[in-house]
Amino acid sequence: MKKINIFRILPLLIVISAVTVFLMYNNQLNKKFIGLEVNSIIVKRNNWQLRTTEFYLQNGLRIDSTFKNNFDLKIGDSISKKSNTNIFSVYRKENGKYLFYKKSAID
Repeated sequence: MKKINIFRILPLLIVISAVTVFLMYNNQLNKKFIGLEVNSIIVKRNNWQLRTTEFYLQNGLRIDSTFKNNFDLKIGDSISKKSNTNIFSVYRKENGKYLFYKKSAID
């Protein structure tokens, strides 16, 4: 009887572990982004998760746009940020020049 109970709990433990690892990984990426100075261009967009859109920068960093933080970014936008802050500026290219578009913040 005890084996049956363990096999019923095992899938739940696997799901909880996977979600925990995913949240810890994303938290580390956000801390890395906040800690570094950034002057880079968005080169790739991915929304395979359907709830989150990932924007990849030239320097290898990533910005996640969710329902909570919907950033309205496009490929080719320039991101500028000072170190140790969660606020970043977005510059959009118009007529061959980058012009200030908006400021955003990662929570």
